[in-house]
Amino acid sequence: MKASVLINNFNYARYLGQAIDSALTQDFPDFEIVVVDDGSTDNSREVIASYGDRIVPVLKSNGGQASSFNAGFAASSGDIVFLLDADDAFLPGKLARVAAIYAAQGVDWCFDRVTTAEGSAPPAELRTTPFDKRDRLRQGKFPSLPVPTSGLSFRRDALAKILPMPVASDVVLSDNYLKFAAAYLGRGVVVDTPLTFQRLHAANRYTGARAGSLRPKIMVETGLELARRYDGLKALGKSLVAGGLAEGGLPPAGVWGEIRRVTRDGTFGADGAARIATLVAYKRLGRLLRPHEAAAS
Repeated sequence: MKASVLINNFNYARYLGQAIDSALTQDFPDFEIVVVDDGSTDNSREVIASYGDRIVPVLKSNGGQASSFNAGFAASSGDIVFLLDADDAFLPGKLARVAAIYAAQGVDWCFDRVTTAEGSAPPAELRTTPFDKRDRLRQGKFPSLPVPTSGLSFRRDALAKILPMPVASDVVLSDNYLKFAAAYLGRGVVVDTPLTFQRLHAANRYTGARAGSLRPKIMVETGLELARRYDGLKALGKSLVAGGLAEGGLPPAGVWGEIRRVTRDGTFGADGAARIATLVAYKRLGRLLRPHEAAAS
């Protein structure tokens, strides 16, 4: 079994070496490291060049994180594909422990939780949870998969049914698009003991306070693209779109404009606009009632 680690980077030269080193020092017999630089303007490409033939460099113009995943996957050859953001790092032994889960359980994907404590030692024992909620996803129910990009891994044939993924303007579809698609397409395992370090810092765009203003747009675009790609995820996509519009704070005219945009190609059916509008109204009403319910209790 061969593993591929796909590291996506954009202007994270100050962290990139640690991410690469955390992969290079893994105790796994057969793996490759593919580093995709998405048009960085710092000295990232000098860092990449310093590793010579120990890594596979993919140097491209800026196109966003999703485009980096697409390019990295195309350049890789592993049976198991691990994703890693350039500002994060794998804990020692991660590849071998996750590969053992694939071999023993025959799953399509494996997501491990992360720690934000730098220098954490790998756990002595792993706690794992089997995950197969494909029926619930088809019903439009949301799976609980609180794992960021650097905790995601997939069998190659499973990821080939997801990538190449759409590249939306100014937002990242990567986390939830990848997770929801994988959970819809096959069985998986969640590793509840962290095998990955996630770095939180001021430049994080999609983590913490900065994510607040982007979250509604991410929800809308992710829901739309999932519904377009997979017939069985239309209900989930509709709910994601409605949730994003309910959170976004747009005036009624803006909401209707967005509803017209996402339904004009017929992805959500002939009555898609009306159904999404109704969902938005219910979700906004729920958001208004929750503070009053909390006060009453």
